Amino acid sequence: MKKIFLKTTWLIMAILVFANLFTFISGIVLSDEINSFEQKTINLHKINLTLEKEAANLGSLKFAREKAKEYSFDNTSTPQSLDKLGYAYRPVKNEN
Repeated sequence: MKKIFLKTTWLIMAILVFANLFTFISGIVLSDEINSFEQKTINLHKINLTLEKEAANLGSLKFAREKAKEYSFDNTSTPQSLDKLGYAYRPVKNEN
């Protein structure tokens, strides 16, 4: 009986050691994957910042001014206002 108990104890200990090694190695592999995902996230964040700057530049008045100079649109148009009702108001003839 004592021999069976010792053999099962050593068998259980060996199984626990192998399970511990498997868990430890799996943790190292997962840690490496997490590090690679963090690096990819940092790179995507940097790319996102540059794209945000480009989008802000494309929507800015400074960009419009530069393109106007590039295409020689230097003439300014006269502003149209609603004070002159000829543009926004069409008179209705009264048929009474």
